[in-house]
Formats: sequence, C-alpha cells, structure tokens
Amino acid sequence: MHTYNKHGFIYIWFDRKHKRYYVGCRWGKENDGYLCSSNWMRDAYKRRPEDFKRRIIKSGIKSRKELYEEEQRYLDMIKPEEVGNRYYNLRVTTNEVWHKYEEHIKTVGQRVSIAKKGKSTGPCSSETAKKISEAKKKKFAERGGMTEEHKAALRGIKKKPHTEEWKTANSERMKEQWSADSKRKQSVSAAAKKRWEEFRKNKTLNTKESQSVEI
Repeated sequence: MHTYNKHGFIYIWFDRKHKRYYVGCRWGKENDGYLCSSNWMRDAYKRRPEDFKRRIIKSGIKSRKELYEEEQRYLDMIKPEEVGNRYYNLRVTTNEVWHKYEEHIKTVGQRVSIAKKGKSTGPCSSETAKKISEAKKKKFAERGGMTEEHKAALRGIKKKPHTEEWKTANSERMKEQWSADSKRKQSVSAAAKKRWEEFRKNKTLNTKESQSVEI
C-alpha cells in the first residue's frame, strides 16, 4: 500500500448500521485523515465513527486526470435507484474540479519551460539577428516612424545643459536636506542620552535603597 507518497487512490466507505456505502477518490496520502466530500456521510461519521470502515479499492494512480477517470468507472457501477439510498453518493458523475488536469496546476515558469522544450532559446546567429532588426525597422516605418520634429526634440532634450540658476537652487535644496537630517539626528541623540542618564540615576537610587533595607 502506498501510505507515504502522494498519489491517487479510490476508496469505499461502509456504514454497517445502515448498510450504506460511499465511493470516492483522493489525491494525497492514504493515511492523511481525509474522509470524503459528502456532507451527509461526514455528519453520520462524526456521530458514530465506530460504524464506519474504509477500504482502498485501487491505489498508485499516477495522474489526477487518470484518477477522476477511474473514479467515474466505479461510479458508473452504481445503479440509479441506489443513489442516495444504498450509497451516500448523491450523484454519480465526477466533479469537474479545476485541478483535474495537470496543466492547470503548473506554475507560470513550468508552463513556459514546457512551451520552450525542444526549442532553441540561446543567442541567435548574426544573420538571424540582422533579419530580426530589418523586420523591426520595416514594421516601425510602416507605422509612420519618427518624424524629424520628434527627432529634433529628443536631441534637444539630451543636449540641454543645466543652467547656473538650476545648479544653485539644487545646491541649496541639498544643503537644507542635509541640515534637516543633521538636526533630527542630534535631537534623537540628545533624547537618547537623556533617557540613559535617567536610567542610570534610577538604578543608582534603587541600589542605595536596597542596601539601606538590608542594613
């Protein structure tokens, strides 16, 4: 029995008091304490667990998709008149849960890795790079490209130097900022020093009082 590693398995519960069954499946460990997805059966189990016994009817199922397909095969064996009577199962169709398919539970990184599997993802050749560059230029030109006015504006932005007025104003701002930070640090330091002096003073007084009591 696969009791330690996660896998898929089909189980069946038997209620000896009412002679009623429940068929279900689980992806996990056979000893993880899971009961079932039926509220009806769970409520009955909580009231009288001594009447219930579970049996694993198939284990070692390697994928969730296969697990739900196998569960459906066993549910198909239940007769319509037995649903909700001889069985706690109120439906005989497998739930279309989101994690039924392996691809739904993969991370983005895993999906990208699978998509790139078998494909070359390294640096391309100089010839390929040239083709890609030409294709991008052609696509850009088809969209209208960049106007001469736009180019001139960008050149002006890049070459525009800082004026002396801007430099002076920026220097003053930096000085004010450093001055404010310095004052704040000095204030914090003074407050910390004061608290330390008060602590030492109180400690000295407490020590003297203790010695006086002992005498």
